[in-house]
Amino acid sequence: MRISDFVRAATSRVETVRVVSTAMNPILWLVGIVSPLALALSVLAGDTWLRPAMFAVGVTPAISALAAYFLFLFRDPDRLESEEFRLRQRELIIYEKGGNAEIVDTAKEKPQVEHLPRGFVEGEGP
Repeated sequence: MRISDFVRAATSRVETVRVVSTAMNPILWLVGIVSPLALALSVLAGDTWLRPAMFAVGVTPAISALAAYFLFLFRDPDRLESEEFRLRQRELIIYEKGGNAEIVDTAKEKPQVEHLPRGFVEGEGP
């Protein structure tokens, strides 16, 4: 495997984590950043106390990610789903109850300037 293939695979994984928003994202970022660096430092460290310490620092985020995954799996499995999936699921529940199921996708919505009600000046309270 060439280094360019490795970089391409790593960037595609980063894009996947960035696009899909779940409760696991913060710990996945921690695993992706801290673990490779700490494990590389543990290999480069000499025969000192630093080698096992860096190995422990590198392995701890991965173990905690597995523990968090299983915790969410059994206690609140919906948190493992993407944010978009959860919004669509709520939309269907509202629709089944007879309400308006239109949920605005704020990421795709363009910002607009809204005018203040009459009698209010920008920057002042009621």
